[in-house]
Amino acid sequence: MITNQQAKLLLSSPKHIVENDRKIETKKFDQPTLWDMRFLLIGEYKSDVFEFLWEIWQSPKNTIKMSLHHQDNETKMGLFRVDYNSGHNNPHELTDNVPDKFHPYISKHFSINEHHVHYHVEGYTSLAWALPITDDAFIHKDMTGQNIVEIVEEFAKTINLQTQLLINRRLL
Repeated sequence: MITNQQAKLLLSSPKHIVENDRKIETKKFDQPTLWDMRFLLIGEYKSDVFEFLWEIWQSPKNTIKMSLHHQDNETKMGLFRVDYNSGHNNPHELTDNVPDKFHPYISKHFSINEHHVHYHVEGYTSLAWALPITDDAFIHKDMTGQNIVEIVEEFAKTINLQTQLLINRRLL
């Protein structure tokens, strides 16, 4: 189990995409029709090295989820996730570990029309707590067919990805 402070440090640590056991500086790929991608990341903080998994998933019904998990001993501890067009229920009980920004959203049910952002909260299951994207610093408050690449790029910036993404955009 990691603390809220450790989760913040892991989220902000510089990260690179890893392929064939090597950090890469640039990742080129075509924008998929539907996103279903996973990237292994390596992050460094002081003298420690950490593994992460970045997943981007989109359903045919236009739900899109982007998540960052800290990989530790074959477990996935969620650190951050952005959900568009997806429902969620926040926990019904507060502990002392729940940051104040989540307090107004105890027992909150997010409908599929309420885009939201999840963060790690110590003592809860992975990414159990979310807040409306409108109340978060994440720039893209809404998703359209035209801004998915920008959302992916913003997510990469938020997780401090150092690998440059070069995404060949589809013509719509």
